[in-house]
Amino acid sequence: MFQDIGLNEHHQQIVVNYLRFARYGRAQRLRGVDASFEELKDSRLVDDTYTLDEVTDMLDGLCAVVRGEVESELINAAHTNVLLLRQVFSQAEKWHLKLQADISELENRELIEEIAKFEEREFSATKSTSQSKLSKLSQATKLEPLNEGSGSALLQMEINRLNEENTKLRERMKTLEGKVR
Repeated sequence: MFQDIGLNEHHQQIVVNYLRFARYGRAQRLRGVDASFEELKDSRLVDDTYTLDEVTDMLDGLCAVVRGEVESELINAAHTNVLLLRQVFSQAEKWHLKLQADISELENRELIEEIAKFEEREFSATKSTSQSKLSKLSQATKLEPLNEGSGSALLQMEINRLNEENTKLRERMKTLEGKVR
């Protein structure tokens, strides 16, 4: 079902959901850019001839609008990524893990192209495959926080077991030290 990008099926599904979210946001911003051009054509391009200054003014105005739209999207994408990282790090902290990220990998062209190919494969499937994936995606769960549920309970049980084992080993060590003296 999935082309491997080095994650288990559950995590790959989360990646697909994120890619879908990012694609939607990109499409919205591109519609905004298109609307900016349409607005210029409809409101300012009404004469048959224009002076150089008039064309320059129109292009400068359009540049400012498009620049603002692109800047807004870049800021939004960065903040969205931070929110996603916050969720992941929050879950890791509940397991007392310290995750690390290699920021230099974010500019690895080979990996970026691999993700782009993965995205293309996931979203260019035939309609029947897409429909079955869409129905599965609609059933997909959100990124679940690790709370005092079963995962934490299992971890706590293991910690308690190891503490008991440590206590027994300390007592045994004291007994053996007493015999050696």
